[in-house]
Amino acid sequence: MARPLPLPLAFALATLLALTACEKPAPAEPGAAPGQAAASQASRAKGPAPAQKAMAADGALQISPEDACPVCGMRPHKHPKFASGVELEDGTTYYTCGTGCMIRTYLHPDRYLGHDAKPIKRLMTPDYFTGKPLDALQAHWIYGSGVVGPMGPAFVPLATEADVMTFRERHGGAHQFELPGLTAEKFGVITGRSSMGK
Repeated sequence: MARPLPLPLAFALATLLALTACEKPAPAEPGAAPGQAAASQASRAKGPAPAQKAMAADGALQISPEDACPVCGMRPHKHPKFASGVELEDGTTYYTCGTGCMIRTYLHPDRYLGHDAKPIKRLMTPDYFTGKPLDALQAHWIYGSGVVGPMGPAFVPLATEADVMTFRERHGGAHQFELPGLTAEKFGVITGRSSMGK
């Protein structure tokens, strides 16, 4: 009669079998953009996991608790005032914990998304005053105010020049810029930090 395996050895074998089992791709969640699940599976090999759900047509973010910021790993759903969205041309979507991480992703998609500079289709962020979806490329940006975001001093998106004036009266703001004119070098001048992180 065969002797049973000692308990630690049996546990180790069971763990090894569980770890080597083939993982089936997760089914697409309801509300996911067409191709989002396939894009998700393909991009995991080269970068962070894409968002569970794509942005809505109006740019509203559909952040799930499982989504992680591709820059810092924080959970965007915990920071709704600053969480932002990055959508690539192929529909793959990523949510960042804050506007600063979204800007870093915009400046360095190859580093933070693991893609070979796939074109970014749109960048969406909540307007500071209204919370409504705002095209980050059309926003007026302020940095160096008294407002703090999830990662420290906040990049604040505003819809109009009038909003900029109101914001600066309330919170200050050392720098104003528009995203299309921002470069890694200008990011460094504005913030005193590298746009590539640590």
